[in-house]
This record gives sequence, C-alpha cells and structure tokens, in this order.
Amino acid sequence: MFKSLLKESLLKKIKMSLPTSNSSTILELPDGRSEKLEFTQVKATQFTVSDSDFELKSGVNVELDIHNVNLEATSKVLWPGEKVTVKGGLESHGQALKGVVNIPINKTIHDGVRGESWLYWKIETPEGVLMNDKPIHMVGEVKGLPPQDSEFRSEDVITLNNEKGEFAGTIYNCCQSN
Repeated sequence: MFKSLLKESLLKKIKMSLPTSNSSTILELPDGRSEKLEFTQVKATQFTVSDSDFELKSGVNVELDIHNVNLEATSKVLWPGEKVTVKGGLESHGQALKGVVNIPINKTIHDGVRGESWLYWKIETPEGVLMNDKPIHMVGEVKGLPPQDSEFRSEDVITLNNEKGEFAGTIYNCCQSN
C-alpha cells in the first residue's frame, strides 16, 4: 500500500525552476587554442519530475526532464569581448535533457544524495554553432529539489561538431554550481 501511494504521488508531474546557477567549461578548438569559459544563467532552468521508481531494497530514483539550459559567457581569449551562448533542451534540440536523483533506502534527499544529468548543448560562438553528439555526463551531490547548493562536474572530454557534422573542438572540465 505504501509503495503504491508513494509511486502515485511521485508520478505526478511536478514543475520546478532553478533561478540561478554558474557554469564553466574549457573549450578547445581544433588548432589547440583553448579557454575556460565562465557562464552565467540567462534565464531560469525549468524542469519537471517525470517519473520515479521505488524499490524496497534500493530506494527511490527520481527522474527529471530538464526543459532548458540558457547560459552566456564573454570570451577573454578565443574571441575577446564576444559572447558565447549555450542552449540546451527544448529550445536547442527539441527535447528535454535528462537527469536523475538516486535516494538510497536508508537516506533522505536532505542527507545529500547522488544526482546525474546528461546534457546536449548548442554552443553559439563568433565562428559558428558547435554541438555535442555524446551527452555531457554531469555528477554531483543533491540536497533537495530544485538542486540548490549543489555542484555538478563532468569527467569526460566531449567532442563538438559544427552544423555540417565536422569536428570543431572539444569541451571538458564542465562544472555547474547552483
């Protein structure tokens, strides 16, 4: 009975908003030039709790649909003074980005639990649009939803292509602080 009531309440789409965050990533171009870009959030990130799975032995997995990512940085090295923007989600790829929060059976979210997201970005630079085909896998500790006071990091080097599908650079050391 408890399991079905919990699942029923978690299955309802809960809309949430993350009003502010700061992000950074290192962008490296094919010629070897690189820059650590420091992004600020242009508009609030909207997301919904899309599904949850409760298992008596392992806990709760809360799945999230991240509807938008809107970031902006001013380049200091690659294109001094020029804007670099990042869009993700419905506005860039036409579908929500995915995230999940894993809450073990013996913890609450307020204890600090693992959160993950898989991001597809459309990066607009003065030299053109760059996109990733492989998601940026971000991992962090979450103490609530929306994930305030959390930091997420990536570990992989992600290949970027231009709009023609040609190699156009890489990004790595992605970090997001909420």
